[in-house]
Amino acid sequence: MKYQISSKRLLRLFIKYLLAATAVVFTYFAVMFILFSLAGTSYRSVAHVLLFAVLFLVLGLFLEPFERLMVHSFTFFKTDKRLFILLAGIVQLLFLWMTAHTTDEMISDIWLSTTEEMIVAAVFLILDKCNSAIPS
Repeated sequence: MKYQISSKRLLRLFIKYLLAATAVVFTYFAVMFILFSLAGTSYRSVAHVLLFAVLFLVLGLFLEPFERLMVHSFTFFKTDKRLFILLAGIVQLLFLWMTAHTTDEMISDIWLSTTEEMIVAAVFLILDKCNSAIPS
């Protein structure tokens, strides 16, 4: 049984991944809370903002393969590199807006206008682009 993992190591890995997931959810929550505060968005409680952040994250993870499929479909067309980057950015922005809009419709205790939904989408697009520019 050379590849058997001890329960202590398994517990450490579980705690490590749990802390990483908690950090991601907290970051989404912090960005949402700051955006909602700056935009003057009406919400019933902070718990609803946390629920919005969690649903936004889960729905975004669900829709990301479709977004990548659509961006990948642009490679079949003979497009210029700059046009490809522009089209990919537009698709990413629209998918992020669709995620924000759907999440807003699912939670009735947060009232976002379409402009605020687009601002949320644009901020997360900018954060995604900044994060992808950082070398690993």
